[in-house]
Amino acid sequence: MNYVYPKLSAHDLGVVRLGGAGLGNILFAWARAAVFARENDCRMIWPTWPSIKMGPWLRREPDKRFYGDLFLNRQGAIGGIRKLRLLFSCSRLSEEQKENIRLEDETIVEFTGFEGCFESLLYEYRYVYDLITSNLKEKNRAPLEEAFGQEAARSAGIHIRLGDFGRVAEAEVRNGRHDSALPMQWYVQIIEEIRRYAGEALPFCVFSDGTEEELEPVLSLPGVKRISFGTSIADILALSRFPLLVASGSSFSMWARYLGRANCICYVNQRKEKILTPEEDRFEIETDGKIDEKTGRQIAALYHKNEEANG
Repeated sequence: MNYVYPKLSAHDLGVVRLGGAGLGNILFAWARAAVFARENDCRMIWPTWPSIKMGPWLRREPDKRFYGDLFLNRQGAIGGIRKLRLLFSCSRLSEEQKENIRLEDETIVEFTGFEGCFESLLYEYRYVYDLITSNLKEKNRAPLEEAFGQEAARSAGIHIRLGDFGRVAEAEVRNGRHDSALPMQWYVQIIEEIRRYAGEALPFCVFSDGTEEELEPVLSLPGVKRISFGTSIADILALSRFPLLVASGSSFSMWARYLGRANCICYVNQRKEKILTPEEDRFEIETDGKIDEKTGRQIAALYHKNEEANG
C-alpha cells in the first residue's frame, strides 16, 4: 500500500505545525494529494492542520490562524498513532517524483506548496468541493444552509484582504505586486459601478481581516455590511455562495471563486489566474474601477434573473 501526505508547512511535527502559509495556500497541497490518491489507489494520511503562528497575535488579528477548528477526518484518512508511525518509518517521494511510485512499495508521496495553484485542479472543482465540505467540522457548515444561500443570491460579496498584506503604493499593485492590500477607493468605485447596472438597492456583504477604521470608506456606504462566520474556511464557503464576487488579490479569494464558480471582478493584474473553464458562461475580469458595457449587461441580467427566481 502506498500513501499520500499533504505536508502543509516545513516544520510539521505530525500533531502540530510551526508557522506556515495561510489557509488558502495550504489547501492546494491537500487538494492535489486527494486527487492523486483517488487516481492511484493510495491512502490519504490526514494533514496536520493545527499551526502555531506568532504573526496573527502580534498584529492582533481576530483569526489567530490556528486551523485546528476547521476540519474533521470524516473520510477514513489515516490519523493518530498510525499516522505518526507511517511518517517516521516509510520512505518518501516528493510530488515531483510521484510517477516513480511502485505498487509493491510502502511509500509516502509528499505534496507541498502552492505553485501552479489551480492549474492541475481546473476541472476537479466538484471533487475538491466535496472533499472540503464533507470533512468540515459541524460549526463551519452554516454558510451551506439554504437561508444564507437565498440571502447571498440577492447580494454581492466582497473580500478585502488586509491583515499581513503590505500597504504599498497603488502603482506597485497595478504593476502586479501580490500580497499587497488593494486601494480602498477601488472597492468603493466598484460598488458604485455594479449598482449602476444591478440597481442602487443591491446589498453587499464584506468579508475582511481589516479593522473597522481601515474598512470605513466601504462600510459607511448604504447597504453594505460586514459579516463573518467565525473561521477562515466558513468565510471562504460563504463568499463562494454569491453570484458575483469582488475579489482581493489573495488565494482566499481564489478559493471562493473556485468553489463557487462565481462571476468575479478583480483589480488590475491581481486575478492571478483564470479559474473558470471555457465551457462556463460566467465572467472574471480585471479593472482599475470601470466596468464595461458588456460586463454591465451580464451583471444586470444576473440580478434580474435572481429577482425572478426569488419572486
